[in-house]
Amino acid sequence: MSYDIHITRANHWTESTEIPISLDELKTIFAAKNDFEYSNTFSKSGPIQISISGDFFIWEADDAWVPFSYSNGKLTVSGADEGDVIDKMKEIASELNAKVQGDEGELY
Repeated sequence: MSYDIHITRANHWTESTEIPISLDELKTIFAAKNDFEYSNTFSKSGPIQISISGDFFIWEADDAWVPFSYSNGKLTVSGADEGDVIDKMKEIASELNAKVQGDEGELY
């Protein structure tokens, strides 16, 4: 199981529906970013191909595609590392007047 990092306005990411970030707000912010693309599916190829439906803002970082998944009033990145992904999440959180928080409630 991977560890998730969230962008939320709530005190704890599990309460994100109480102070939600709206999908329309995210679409507006990400539309101005050339390195992001909105998609209602995310696909990953490997030994098997997986496609997941939802609301994704996909960041093109170097040669990788990092999906920022929207649900329940928050953005989530699975398996984010301490480097560029966390930095990008902090940048976006700042624009949203939100914070970056791990599964266990720690702040970044």
